[in-house]
Amino acid sequence: MSNKGKLRIYYGCMFAGKTSALIQYISERNLKSNEFIVFKPAVDVRAGKSVIATHDGKTHECIVFENEMELFDFITPFTKLIAIDEAQFFNKVILSDIKRIIGKGIEVVAAGLDKDYLGRPFGLIPALMELADENIQLQASCALCGGQAEYTYRKVDNKVLVLIGHSDHYEPRCEKCFKEKQ
Repeated sequence: MSNKGKLRIYYGCMFAGKTSALIQYISERNLKSNEFIVFKPAVDVRAGKSVIATHDGKTHECIVFENEMELFDFITPFTKLIAIDEAQFFNKVILSDIKRIIGKGIEVVAAGLDKDYLGRPFGLIPALMELADENIQLQASCALCGGQAEYTYRKVDNKVLVLIGHSDHYEPRCEKCFKEKQ
C-alpha cells in the first residue's frame, strides 16, 4: 500500500467560492491545529497579513509565504495537510516541494484562479491541475446575465497582470459576456 499523499485543486474565476471551499475542506478534516498548515502568498494583502478570507467574511489564520521560503521548513512530523490559497501567485519552483510533500504522504489542497483577466492560463494553477488527483472547478454567477461564470473580467483600465482587488476591480462573467464586452 502506497503512503502517497493526494493533491486536490479548487479552481475557477473570482467570486466562485474557492477560498470558501478551501476553508470548509480544512474544517471537515477535523485535524488538530498542529496537523495542518495554511499558506497564502505575500502579494495577497486584501484580508490582512496573516489571514485568508472569503468574500463573505469567513477567515482562517495562515502563514504568509515569501518566494524565498521553502514549504519543508514548516512541516513537522505531525503535519497531515498543507493548504494553499491564491496558489496562482506562487512561484513554479514550489512544484518540486509539493511533489516531495505528497511523496511523504502529506495531503495538499490548493485554491486559485485558473485564468488571468485576459482569459489565459494563470500562474501555477495549470501545472497543479496536471499533477492533481482531484480538480474541482467552481463557478460564480455572471455579473451581466446570471449564467455560469468561469472568467474574471477586469473592470478597470489597467494592463498590469497582477492587480490585487475585489469587486471594485473585477466581476465574474460567462464566456459569452466575457468575449462580447472586452
